[in-house]
Amino acid sequence: MLLRYQTQQLDLKDIDAVIFDLDGTLVESEPVWAEAKKYIANRENVDVSEPILLAYVGRSVADFVTEVIAPVNVQLVEKDIVERALANYEFNVSEIPGASDLVREFSRNGFATAICSSAPEKAIQKCVQLLNIGSCITEVVSSEFLAIGKPDKFPFVETLRRLGVPAERAIAFEDSSAGLISSISAGIKTICVGPFAELCNFECAIYAKNISGISLIAPH
Repeated sequence: MLLRYQTQQLDLKDIDAVIFDLDGTLVESEPVWAEAKKYIANRENVDVSEPILLAYVGRSVADFVTEVIAPVNVQLVEKDIVERALANYEFNVSEIPGASDLVREFSRNGFATAICSSAPEKAIQKCVQLLNIGSCITEVVSSEFLAIGKPDKFPFVETLRRLGVPAERAIAFEDSSAGLISSISAGIKTICVGPFAELCNFECAIYAKNISGISLIAPH
């Protein structure tokens, strides 16, 4: 089996598992999180610029709250951001074209398929329902319940542990700097997807501007 994007391809004969990031990879949700972070930060009298918001793409809400807002009660402010974002999910989060089809294709071809995300678990489950891929997902790992999140490698190391698969037998799909650092440092062959792919200076197996252009092809 080959993974192909335009003239790029990756042989999957030694690959058993596929790990997907969520926000920016499978769903377009970043504007919802940016709005919630900015709104709650302003409530806490902290001005948040676009560069700061961009710096936390792919990272956990907890990291943003702790490092940017630095409130007395981190957990309470984190909870407020998550609740505001989730309240806006239904009409403001959409599938990135081709994402669910690719997940289903991997699952249909016998690959263990996981989600490794900095998003809270409730947000992940909402997106799994939106994409209608619940039956395809073997494991879900949320940084909400981990001691440390992306860009540390630990979220991907933990996902590999739960899958029971070594790094060399997995591939990952990521769209952000934090996610790419995390997956690559975990020793996983990584596909960079989304607009960032054209500018990506990380060592990736494939660079794909559009996930809809990625396909699985059986060798002749």
